[in-house]
Amino acid sequence: MSEQETNSISFVKELIDYSTLNTSSELLKRLEVLLADFMVCVSSGNKLQSQESLLKDDGSIGLAARLASQSAFEDRDDLDWSAVNHPGSVVFATSFAIALEHPKFRENFLTSALAGMRASASAAHFFGPNHRKRWHITATAGTFGAVCAASAAIELGSTKAQQALHLAGTNMGGTGQVSRELQGTPRFNRSAAAALGVASAFAAYEGMPALKNLWLGDRGLFEVFDLAGVITDGGLIRDGISTVRVRTFPATGFIQSALFGVAKLAGEKSGDLLTLNVEINAGVFPILNDPERDRWWNLKVNVASAWRSKNPMDLTPAPEFEELVTVNGADIALGTARISGSTTAGQFELFVTEAPGLNFFDPTEALWREEKWRSMIGEGYKEIVELARALISKDESDLTWSKIEKVLR
Repeated sequence: MSEQETNSISFVKELIDYSTLNTSSELLKRLEVLLADFMVCVSSGNKLQSQESLLKDDGSIGLAARLASQSAFEDRDDLDWSAVNHPGSVVFATSFAIALEHPKFRENFLTSALAGMRASASAAHFFGPNHRKRWHITATAGTFGAVCAASAAIELGSTKAQQALHLAGTNMGGTGQVSRELQGTPRFNRSAAAALGVASAFAAYEGMPALKNLWLGDRGLFEVFDLAGVITDGGLIRDGISTVRVRTFPATGFIQSALFGVAKLAGEKSGDLLTLNVEINAGVFPILNDPERDRWWNLKVNVASAWRSKNPMDLTPAPEFEELVTVNGADIALGTARISGSTTAGQFELFVTEAPGLNFFDPTEALWREEKWRSMIGEGYKEIVELARALISKDESDLTWSKIEKVLR
């Protein structure tokens, strides 16, 4: 038996064993924040897109697709740089859709969310970097997250849970082209992954036949999707929550580190700015240096704003600084930024290797997060925080779910 085959057997077995889920208090506190962020993003998207929706009233599959799309409406949903994906938009959409449409499964919500996040992150690592070069990892690994979330939600046993995963794996997709064009299409990939996850679990529940050999051969997942299928960092499984960030600054996630570093330097350095050079990952740089794209994606314009405001949450245009800014692509990791330059007081340099948004309980990050939420939906975010807290403490009631439905629909 090959290493890949051995690993795939172990991988599936671990993903569908919900008894091994990490339910530590620290992880649950982080999950609480992520759930609140998801609900805020959906609520804001619903307000901004007020036209009638056919999906939201089209059962669990349609609602999952709708919630996944709306959570990414403003490109502010969560981000995991370790797996290079956006797990919550797919997983939480699945968990909430089933709970709202099938109240008898609400007691499984927490298990569903944990199982889905674990599967999404673990799949992203298991699939590997070559896969990510061609495929949209939020769609492919997200499908694994969604089907595990759905299977846990409706309490599928191990045999049917594996069947559901094989059904989903047979149909998953999402080309990487969406990450180059960035015209909003990644929203649909999120929707498709969530919908497929629910459909696969429900089909397995009804006993629909699935492939037995999902992984091997010239038409199996390893070959077709160029999967690595190897153990990395000592294990096959990630908890899927401890490495997820909340995107707080009002610009694309690709430049969050740059904004953080520039604002930090602006607050520390004296004198007038003479030059400011910002480098980010060369692979995504062309997207962020394209004058045809709107301001959200413009690295140069946004770092100039961060320098003037000394606050990465305040990106008011600063044309007087833009002419002093140079931006480039470099051989550095996604999510990092290298910054150098000079003021009349001297030169400076900073390499930001840890993107912001991960330290949920740092006072500054908590304030940024609340400012983000307030800017999106006003003071209503406070009720959402309480709803997330009730879900994590398993202290929710019918009234809690009624309020959640009002927020998400």
